[in-house]
Amino acid sequence: MRILNRLFRRCCNHTWQVTERSNILQQDSMGYPLRLVNIKCTKCGACDQIWLDVAEKELKELDTKESFLLDWKNV
Repeated sequence: MRILNRLFRRCCNHTWQVTERSNILQQDSMGYPLRLVNIKCTKCGACDQIWLDVAEKELKELDTKESFLLDWKNV
């Protein structure tokens, strides 16, 4: 049964659904805001984390302290 599940996950044409969103915002190299979210496939149950584009209005969460801006530093 496990083998069938693994094969199905590889062959699955994923239908992703956001299950959780973080309070972390970051800006990409061009300044567009992104949010870290957990996603899950509604077909096979596979899970992943991705950075999604967010609307500019969600940057207001920074002022209200609902979210914070992730700042990367070169080392």
